[in-house]
Amino acid sequence: MIIPRPLIHQAPDGAFTFPPELSVLLAFESDPGYAHFVADELAQSIRVATGSFVSIRTGEPDTASGGVVVLTDLDVPDDLGEEGYGLSIMPDRITLRAGHSAGIFYAGQSLGQLLKQPHASLLAESGGNGQALIGELACADIIDKPRFGWRGFMLDSARHFQPVELIMKLLDQLAALKLNRLHWHLTDDQGWRLEVLGYPRLTGVGAWRSNGEGNGVRYGGYYTQEQVREIIAYAGQRRITVVPEIEMPGHNLAALAAYPQLACNGGPDEVTGEWGVLDGVFCAGQDQTFTFLTNVLDEVAELFPCPFLHVGGDERKPGLWDNCEACRGVRREHGLADESALQKWFMDRVCGYVHSVHGRRSISWGDNIDAGVTEGQVVHGWLPGQSAKAARQGLDTINSTHEWVYLDYPATEKELAEQKPDWMRVLPLEKVYQFDPIPQDLEPEFHRHILGSEAHLWTEHVPDEAELYHQLLPRLYAFSEAVWSPIERRDFSDFKKRLAALQAHPDAG
Repeated sequence: MIIPRPLIHQAPDGAFTFPPELSVLLAFESDPGYAHFVADELAQSIRVATGSFVSIRTGEPDTASGGVVVLTDLDVPDDLGEEGYGLSIMPDRITLRAGHSAGIFYAGQSLGQLLKQPHASLLAESGGNGQALIGELACADIIDKPRFGWRGFMLDSARHFQPVELIMKLLDQLAALKLNRLHWHLTDDQGWRLEVLGYPRLTGVGAWRSNGEGNGVRYGGYYTQEQVREIIAYAGQRRITVVPEIEMPGHNLAALAAYPQLACNGGPDEVTGEWGVLDGVFCAGQDQTFTFLTNVLDEVAELFPCPFLHVGGDERKPGLWDNCEACRGVRREHGLADESALQKWFMDRVCGYVHSVHGRRSISWGDNIDAGVTEGQVVHGWLPGQSAKAARQGLDTINSTHEWVYLDYPATEKELAEQKPDWMRVLPLEKVYQFDPIPQDLEPEFHRHILGSEAHLWTEHVPDEAELYHQLLPRLYAFSEAVWSPIERRDFSDFKKRLAALQAHPDAG
């Protein structure tokens, strides 16, 4: 009854009975400090679910007496990789087994889900939250590992700002579903959300816009570097890598309101509250544009330790560069035929800096794949066919084709008609569940270039926490299974049963 569905889940006879006092035994020598973190989290879950008193101690698994939970990195199958795990529930003990810290964390998440299942035998008494306490867990033998290494969620904090507390809560939800990337969209036309010490107007001006009610009240916010470090650390404990996105060359009216000299023909007077493909394009013909971008990326690279930096690259409004003498001069100097060629030159210059100076891999949206992408860059496909085209060119790619994984889209025709713009697609739960990150027509020799996928939440029409979770759940559960579980193990009817069991728990998101 686990989401995402494990690779192997067998159910032998018998059950583990929770004693009044239970020990979590640590025998995880490769990373004992992290194993203690997992044990602490698990001990709390066990206390709440069973009422047992739980202590944590170290020792050898073969010395453990009955009625224990063991975390170990011994006797782990070789083919589980960094995120795979084993979970064995026997009458005398529960064993979580993994060769790496991510695997032992995911084993704990799976056990945590089982502790919330109604199929467990229940005692008559209840816990402090009114939930019946679990007396035992059915025996199980689980071997599990992910299908894809890149299992992400993209949060747009630029259109609407989310408090730090909400992001922490969201990270817990991602971790429970074994999603391992938070792609954080921090800059756009409607707001610049990241504190950059060298350019204080980015947040002093660019993080704020009118609330749209004509009363002079500003709307917005930004994340201080201290808050970002806190979020990164919290995510890292849950084995989630935070990948920042600094959008360029388009979608930058907020930055240009702060530093209008970086625009082709002068920037806006204020940050916009409009949606769409707007005029916010950095001038490609000025050296100061690249000085600004490299300085910003220096701070971003120092702040975010992940091996990837997302640099946008999508939806540049056409014609603005054609009408700029400085941009036309660059085209003449470098023999660039059109704006698409100029964009490749622009992105090559920025991404080459990311690669050579900071040793990171850049990621960009797949809009300009026909013009060519920087060597070593990851292509993030969001339009149909982009990821397949990238893979056939030998490029690593994240397949987030919008019609399958854009969770800001409505789940029903009724929601589309009543609440959403008519250009959106309807994206029901079953379609998300049926998503395969491997494009259907992609030849097998290119499958290795599909790193995985991300579910996206663009927030133009998602202003608050209530709407955020309305859009995400339960479709995020379906997406997690699409990127983790073997495609031959996926069954929508079975998924709905497991989903209902999890949602019945008082702590369900």
